[in-house]
Amino acid sequence: MPNGYINFTNLYKLYFTEIIMTKVNYEIDINAPLEQVYEYYTNPDNIKEAWPQDIVKESQSLSDSENEEGSEMKVKGEYMGREDEMILQVTDKEQNKRLITEQKDGPFKYWKSVQEFNGSQNTTHIRHSIDYELPSSGKIANFLSGDGANKKIEKGLQQAAQTVKQKLESQSA
Repeated sequence: MPNGYINFTNLYKLYFTEIIMTKVNYEIDINAPLEQVYEYYTNPDNIKEAWPQDIVKESQSLSDSENEEGSEMKVKGEYMGREDEMILQVTDKEQNKRLITEQKDGPFKYWKSVQEFNGSQNTTHIRHSIDYELPSSGKIANFLSGDGANKKIEKGLQQAAQTVKQKLESQSA
């Protein structure tokens, strides 16, 4: 390759991968024991209780063993007035430390949620990140731009964490 040659194929892939793939992070401290926070936060039935109703309408486990590697859950939501659902699969779990779920089927081209827990004394620190990629077509692509999706997911992540914090801290008091 001559000096100054730009491989446009790789540049194109890099440019569009960086734009399309998005990561949303949120961290929070909850004044409650690690085991209690982990149990509540990772229970599929509690997702609908914590996330805003304009995002998550229903959540339920589809497997007999909740939150074990390979188990699945269904999350039904609303995206800009359109209902859709995604099937999430637990791909990695370390009790009271980490839970990773990935979309197996649903409206996103890619979705991975990583929840990490660290506790000391009666305080639990949670780091929750969601990596996602919007599809280039379909219901969700037609109604959410990258920025709109990012804001909605970020708001949902923050509100869910605050809801869990309020609920668990009031139980511990």
